[in-house]
Amino acid sequence: MASLSASTALVPVRASELIVGQRAPWPIYNEAGDLLLARGSMVETQGQLDGLLEHGLFRNEKWGSEPDTDSVPLPQSRDVLQKRRRSKGLRPPAPSRGQESIVTMDDVRWRIGDALSLQLKEAPDVRYNISLMGSLAGKSVLVSAPVKDGKYMHLRDGQIVVVRALSGRRAYAFASSVLKYQNLPYPYLHLSCPREVRCTVIRQDARVEVDVDAFLTIGSASPAALNLLDLSVGGVSGVSSFLGCTKDAKGRLKFIINVAGEDRGLDLDIVLRTVEADSDPNYAKYGLEFIDVSARDRLILSAFVYQSVSETD
Repeated sequence: MASLSASTALVPVRASELIVGQRAPWPIYNEAGDLLLARGSMVETQGQLDGLLEHGLFRNEKWGSEPDTDSVPLPQSRDVLQKRRRSKGLRPPAPSRGQESIVTMDDVRWRIGDALSLQLKEAPDVRYNISLMGSLAGKSVLVSAPVKDGKYMHLRDGQIVVVRALSGRRAYAFASSVLKYQNLPYPYLHLSCPREVRCTVIRQDARVEVDVDAFLTIGSASPAALNLLDLSVGGVSGVSSFLGCTKDAKGRLKFIINVAGEDRGLDLDIVLRTVEADSDPNYAKYGLEFIDVSARDRLILSAFVYQSVSETD
């Protein structure tokens, strides 16, 4: 989640400054500078407000002269652009790879049953698998209740969560709060409907640093241990003992990565693209390109790359 720089001064927000049924007049942060509520977001229920106040609320004291770049664009400028598009038939340009944009829930083409992941504000390093059950514009988003150790987790009203989803080459994320936890006929959640959703087009060439053990098999040779250094949807680089193979040699690479809290094993066809000398003459750095990647494996790679990128933003 976006956060303010350490140099930005935060001042407390009084409970009387936020009113149920009205929109937040500024971006709202916690004491650490994490964005909890974007400017213009509706405070839906008293439970949501109580949940926010429980953790302490702050705003940027310089908001009037220095708008926060971490928050959403000013509604006035966005409304003007939308009016121009309606009046002149303009369409937003197609997003380029890696570009982040702000979209509405109406623009998100999710379907009932789509897999999502949920993060709790107090435990952002853990992601729980949930699924979309439905939504009503401006009201709520219905999702299945998260499961931990085989049991449904109970979330309290007003609890802050972040929901993420991967659809095609686009990754979506939005902050929300629990409006209601329902037990019947089975556990599910009503989440506050976000006014805006962050959308990122995943780049195939986006690389993330990793420290993953893998096994590389070239031709008919025995598997060799390879320590992966970085990973993208299209390939990896890693260090191994000198294998004595040449560029364009083909083989297989096996490794395990963790996506949304679950270990996923990959067994991929590769072609050796680069061999670079290492400071130790017994080792070399290898660049491998993935080939003939299945739809399932590409989805896992894409999800891992976006997950890693979003966790470092």
